[in-house]
Amino acid sequence: MTRTKEQRQTSAVRVDDVERMFGARRNQPAAEAPPLELRVNGGTKRTDDDWTVPKKLVADCVSGKLVVDFTRARCSRREIDIQVTAGGGTIVLIVPRGWRVDMDAVTPGGGTVSNRVKLPRFPGAPLIRVVGQVDTGTVKARYAYRSPLRRLRRLRRS
Repeated sequence: MTRTKEQRQTSAVRVDDVERMFGARRNQPAAEAPPLELRVNGGTKRTDDDWTVPKKLVADCVSGKLVVDFTRARCSRREIDIQVTAGGGTIVLIVPRGWRVDMDAVTPGGGTVSNRVKLPRFPGAPLIRVVGQVDTGTVKARYAYRSPLRRLRRLRRS
């Protein structure tokens, strides 16, 4: 069975072609989700519920306290970017053991930058990169306390 030149030049649409075409569209990355913005202008705000971590967070604390708790968060990402701005307030990042926090890009104006996350990162665990500035406030990264009783005992001793 021989085909003519015209038959050879026209492309046949087969099931394989359609699957390959739509499969390529399906495997494309989704549109970038907007960053989660956490802002405090006095008072206290906590994110300690069951929540999903986006790729980028913006934490702005003019005065008061902002606590970003990752211990009960669902995180499928290997790297998380956090943009912090602490005017006169406090931003606390609470991470589970095995996570890593990089705060080298935070510039302390007259404030304090404290990273108490010292243990090595577990394989596959997220890395949190923190960038931004601290005017007269505080940005702190720490592990979650092991138990409420242990924390109370430690507070009673001091």
